Amino acid sequence: MEFVSNGNIIFMGFVVWLMIAPRRKGKQSGSSFLAYMVALLFSLLASSDLLLIKPVAFFFTVGGVLAFFVVIARNTIRITTNNSNGKSGG
Repeated sequence: MEFVSNGNIIFMGFVVWLMIAPRRKGKQSGSSFLAYMVALLFSLLASSDLLLIKPVAFFFTVGGVLAFFVVIARNTIRITTNNSNGKSGG
């Protein structure tokens, strides 16, 4: 599939899709994430039809899929710190 030779296109797709990914702020984050997911799905379906004619669109969307997984991980995984020193507050 020539993934290595088209690595720069995959990277550019990753950067672009990561930049347009919705941020987790406000009450509308769920609907904007759904719109992002649907846009990526339609882009992947459309580019898979163009794979034989214009493979650049497909590899660009592969980068978008990788960005989607990063967005999922960023929204799912929460890292919290506990600043307690073992002393009881008071």
